[in-house]
Amino acid sequence: MMEEVEKLCDRLELASLQCLNEALTSTTREGGKAAVEKQIEEINEQIKQEREEAEARLRQATKSSERSTSGGGGGSKNWSEDDLQLLIKAVNLFPAGTNSRWEVIANYMNLHSTTGIKRTAKDVINKAKSLQKLDPHQKDDINKKAFDKFKKEHGVVPQTESAAPSERFEGLVTDSAPWTTEEQKLLEQALKTYPVNTPERWEKIAAAVPGRSRKDCMKRYKVGNTVLSVSYDYVVSLLQYLVSTTARAAVSSRKTSGKN
Repeated sequence: MMEEVEKLCDRLELASLQCLNEALTSTTREGGKAAVEKQIEEINEQIKQEREEAEARLRQATKSSERSTSGGGGGSKNWSEDDLQLLIKAVNLFPAGTNSRWEVIANYMNLHSTTGIKRTAKDVINKAKSLQKLDPHQKDDINKKAFDKFKKEHGVVPQTESAAPSERFEGLVTDSAPWTTEEQKLLEQALKTYPVNTPERWEKIAAAVPGRSRKDCMKRYKVGNTVLSVSYDYVVSLLQYLVSTTARAAVSSRKTSGKN
């Protein structure tokens, strides 16, 4: 919810801020909630449209690049298994909506690749598109190899069937190991990567959060939703304060500028 509040404060113009502030101060709490929810919905729809337009431009750029290259995802530059895994990681780290997304991904690969091959934005766009055309089983195989490599590099020990019963083991892990900021970020990214209609969604989400089980992730998600519901009234009050403060500051700045 705090992320939604930041969106409102960052994207709304002064006139919209003042209208929202008026709605929050002149109506009931339920009315204020409705006004906030409506504004958030409009902002999210605007962001969605911007992303769709960006993706459309990307598709057009990809078509143009395909016409000017021999294809094969990255031209004549070979793609090792490590570079494929690095590309998948970079695509997840820098999702759609990132400024100069493909240039950022190319720079990330050039910094972290051990092959010494320099990739351009066109290279990574072509290869990412070719990966999208893969059979789902091939995608799962690549993702599994990437995760196995991550576990090896970070010393994550996978659970085996000979371990203690999963119910008891999962409960102990959840109670004794608080979630770190990095784990929370991985969970949030996985929730976006695997939407509700994804087959075996929670298994895939758990695989994306090293050291956490399916039950851990589900419990964390439910707890987060509960906290969100309980704190909604507080967030509405906070938003009212932020909107009011921002509006006053903008008006004061405009008056000062007029005097000068």
